[in-house]
Amino acid sequence: MVAGPFLKALDAADTAVARLARRPRPSVVRALMIGLAAGGAGVLMRWLLGLFYAEVTGFMILLPWVIVAALAGGRLAGVMASAACLIGGWAVVGMQPGSMTPRLGEIATFNFVVVSLFATLVAGSLRRAIERGEQAETDLKASEARALEAAALQRAMFDQASAGIARLDLEGVVRDANARFAEILGLTPKNMIGVRTADVSHPDDVQPTLSMLDRALTTGGEVEKRYVRPDGSIVWALTSVRPLRDERGAVTGYIAAAVDITAAKASEAALRESETRFRDIADTAPVLIWVTAEDRSRAFVNQAYVAFDGGDYDHALKRDWRDVLHPDDQARIHQESLAGEASMEPFSMEGRYRRHDGEFRWLRSFSRPRLRDGQVIGFVGVAFDVTEARRAQDRLKESEDRFRTVADSAPALIWMSDDAAQLVFGNKRFRTFLNVRSDRQLSDAWRRMIHPDDETVFEAAFMRAFEARDRFEALARIEHPDLGLRWLRTEGVPRFDAAGVFQGYVGASLDITDAKKAEEDLKRINELLEERVGAALVEKAQAEAELMHAQRMEAVGRLTGGVAHDFNNLLTVVIGALDIILRSDDAAKRQKLGEAALSAARRGERLTHQLLAFSRRQALRPEATDLNSLIREGEPLLRRAVGEAIEFRLKLKRGGARVSVDPAQFEAALLNLVVNARDALGDKPGRITVQTLSCKVEPDEVRELAAGDYVCVAVSDNGAGMSAEVMGRVFEPFFTTKSVGKGTGLGLSQVYGFARQSGGGVQISSTPGRGTEIRLYLPPLSADTPEEASVPAWSPSEAKADGSLLLVEDDAGVAAIATDILTAQGWRVTAADTAPAALALLERGRFDVMLTDIVMPGGMTGVELARTASAAHPAMRIILTSGYAGEDVDQALSDAPWPFLRKPYSAEDLARLLAV
Repeated sequence: MVAGPFLKALDAADTAVARLARRPRPSVVRALMIGLAAGGAGVLMRWLLGLFYAEVTGFMILLPWVIVAALAGGRLAGVMASAACLIGGWAVVGMQPGSMTPRLGEIATFNFVVVSLFATLVAGSLRRAIERGEQAETDLKASEARALEAAALQRAMFDQASAGIARLDLEGVVRDANARFAEILGLTPKNMIGVRTADVSHPDDVQPTLSMLDRALTTGGEVEKRYVRPDGSIVWALTSVRPLRDERGAVTGYIAAAVDITAAKASEAALRESETRFRDIADTAPVLIWVTAEDRSRAFVNQAYVAFDGGDYDHALKRDWRDVLHPDDQARIHQESLAGEASMEPFSMEGRYRRHDGEFRWLRSFSRPRLRDGQVIGFVGVAFDVTEARRAQDRLKESEDRFRTVADSAPALIWMSDDAAQLVFGNKRFRTFLNVRSDRQLSDAWRRMIHPDDETVFEAAFMRAFEARDRFEALARIEHPDLGLRWLRTEGVPRFDAAGVFQGYVGASLDITDAKKAEEDLKRINELLEERVGAALVEKAQAEAELMHAQRMEAVGRLTGGVAHDFNNLLTVVIGALDIILRSDDAAKRQKLGEAALSAARRGERLTHQLLAFSRRQALRPEATDLNSLIREGEPLLRRAVGEAIEFRLKLKRGGARVSVDPAQFEAALLNLVVNARDALGDKPGRITVQTLSCKVEPDEVRELAAGDYVCVAVSDNGAGMSAEVMGRVFEPFFTTKSVGKGTGLGLSQVYGFARQSGGGVQISSTPGRGTEIRLYLPPLSADTPEEASVPAWSPSEAKADGSLLLVEDDAGVAAIATDILTAQGWRVTAADTAPAALALLERGRFDVMLTDIVMPGGMTGVELARTASAAHPAMRIILTSGYAGEDVDQALSDAPWPFLRKPYSAEDLARLLAV
């Protein structure tokens, strides 16, 4: 019971002493004042207790005040208090005479000074210790705060790092991990704790991981490994491990960082697969294939290339291809190669190369640049062995030379036609007799000299034999400009190739004029003079009429001949491909040949569109158009068409160039003009300018064009120009100055047909060596002409996949194909072959869509049917289709509000228009 209050008293004393020691350090004056005050207090207590001391000095009672002064004010205050207590204490002793002997006073004084100074030193040290302790405590708290802040920052960086970071012990057990590491493994940070690295590693990667951990004990390690997530998915990661050490340098665990490289691994695998696929394809190809690096050294060659070289792959890769060139071809091939690579365009070469067995083989190579960011980084090339083809070509040329020698030596006119009944050969006597100066004149050599009375009979007899593939014989008169009227007997026989395919006719003509003249003289010797005069007049009139007819037939003949030639080429591809498809079981081969046949058919489609444009029978859909806007939109295509080596300019008149034309046909005509100008420049750099301007045409200034104001589109170049003879024929169908296979001759005829059908015309001006300008004249629109309202397009949501459709088509084949296509797309199709039959079906039932041809038998066109059906069934959709339209139907179609689908059309065209 006594200990409790005593301990509390001690605690209170400790608190009081601590408070004194924690007081702020005073100034010198304040310290002296504290010491003086404490000393005064001690002297006062000594005086009050003087009655109890008697002869004893009692200086020890003053020591607590010295200690209090030193605690409150420091050592200076303690010294001051000691001095004050000593002086004050002796003063009190002096006031009590006889209380102390001199010897005792000296001892007391000495003891007091020593003890007081020691107490001052101890109390001052205690105060300083408490001050340093509090400062240390303050610094420790600040340090702890900074440490906590640093730890929080470190933890935030740890948790927010883009890489997965984990701390592992020496057994490979995760002791801490950030969110990214947990995300990579498909776990949460909480679930990561305690996971063994071997438990989440792919079985094949466990041992490499453990080996890497062993290495990491000293230097750290890195490994690409797979982690297995709880759902079984695999994650590739690049994992780096470093050892963790304590303050003594001993390894206590690992710190691991993982970066997800799954996407990179997938891309790497895809790249390897692509490279493998390319190598497999290249090695399977029966032609030489190579790829060059930026320095033009070989970076890859296929097996055919290696086989031609005769060594191994490395030998073929490192061998300079120029070392195996034939000496006679080296200079030429080097020059062509350098020029081709400098052009940065695809190029081809043909030369002789030494094979591994020493034989020189003709190779035709094709090279295409590899580009990266617009820069050439190498070339890809293929080479075909054309040795046998060259040898066959040489043998054919030798055979042809022998045939020509024999034919030119014969006294008869020997000729040969192709399978389209066009003359392709005439011997020297044939050309001399009929005045044939070029191969272009060969086809109409007979027509230029044959007697008008005999032309029809002669041609009919030849065509009958031609169609029957039978022997041909005929007798006809020739009006020779030097020899006069001559009689020729012509005989011909069909010729076939080794496979029995008809190739044309070979024949000969003999001059039997003398025998015939004698016969005619005997018959006409008794005719009267007036009969001769009358017959001569009739013959002259007939000759004039026949001459005009012959001129018309000459143009038609050129047109039909060109069409037959191009269509025979297209049909050869289509028929040959379909024949092989029917006989082949190879699906890939059927697919390839089917695509070739479809491509040929598309070429035939483009050819018919050009013919319709030339004949001014194409179905145009004119609309109010600003040619300036149309030209600007098509500028990128035009620039690509002319190429980078040619300067291309636009000069468009201010205020617009508004006309009423079919925009698609105008763009096709403009592209034809620009391509024609580009071809006129050849390989030399030049300039092509497209200009729009207002033109005023005076009477008879432009052929076939009425006087008045027009909008002109002029395409000019500074190329080689044209002669007067060429300018007179540029708009003829199939007329071209290009080499065989380089042009159809329909480009400018299409421009001419489009211009005439659009109410305008075309004018050409050219000077040899200075260039050419072709102007397209089109009737202008006034500024207040409103824009034509376009027919709104159907959206896919408006189409019905299972709707009913009325197909009106008179051609049974087209109807069958269209029915199959539409049925496959989900339509219920009902077919009719005439407009009256379609109207009868409409009276008996309802249809969602009607797809009708425009030109049909039965007295009613598709446009008239559409108007009648639309009035009776306004909710039914109507689509018009045609491959040809006459002028009357064109006029009706121009006002028709229904969509128009041009023949031939595909399943994709039908689906897009029907919006299925």
